[in-house]
Amino acid sequence: MNFKQKLTTDIKGKTIAIVYIFEKENAEGFKHFLVWKDKILTGWLRAVYELECLPYIVDVRTFMQKASNFSLPHIDYVINLNSGCNELSTMGLVPSICSFLNIPCFPCDATAILASENKEISNYIALGAKIKTPSFLDRCNYNGIYRPINLGNSIGVEKSSFVNFEKEGIYQEFIPGYDVTIPIAFNFITNEMDILPPTLYFPKSLDPNWIYNETTKKDDEGLVRLQFLEIEENSKQQLLSFIKIFGIKTYARIDMRLKRSSFLTGEEVKQPFSLKN
Repeated sequence: MNFKQKLTTDIKGKTIAIVYIFEKENAEGFKHFLVWKDKILTGWLRAVYELECLPYIVDVRTFMQKASNFSLPHIDYVINLNSGCNELSTMGLVPSICSFLNIPCFPCDATAILASENKEISNYIALGAKIKTPSFLDRCNYNGIYRPINLGNSIGVEKSSFVNFEKEGIYQEFIPGYDVTIPIAFNFITNEMDILPPTLYFPKSLDPNWIYNETTKKDDEGLVRLQFLEIEENSKQQLLSFIKIFGIKTYARIDMRLKRSSFLTGEEVKQPFSLKN
């Protein structure tokens, strides 16, 4: 029996709720900068059917209402597609209800969401885990980069002096170089979280003073992606220990900046990626 057959046998016939965002939802605290649409929704639906499970598709408000008046059908697992909320607290809504109902919620619980999505908290946790982070700066410093506490897709990221003290966010030292994304996922063979190969993001101009901001992500113009072959073992263990602090047991993504004054050579890319950089 191969892995897929075993997994299907273990959960065959289970009911999996897909809790999604209804775009006409008008609750004041439920504004979104990102809503998962057709490809994501149908992808999850197809995955549920491939596992020979029963999908129950429901929007967030209906899920809340049915949970409170005991009218939900029996649910074995919940896939939480409520993401991209402007209000960080609202991101924990679905997993909090699942916790109350004692239903496993994928990909993670409210504690992991709120701690990891809050950039200030996650930076301090990284410092505690002895992972290098950019220095926090006085907001009148002209050599920093501002990021909102919440929000994804690099929304609101600015490379400039930041003097608006009423604007919530973090202001840190700007690191010249290039962006690195490291995916982490649960390995069903080893039954442990595992590191996948990092991806390097850089502009075609090779300018180390660039920033991967909202416009760059939206247009995706002049952007190059390059994958490292592997990650150095000590760095791997350091990152795995880091995500354990958040209680993440499914998958995660860690974004960081590779400090460089010049572009990587071909030989450097072939070397295992290290946090020492």
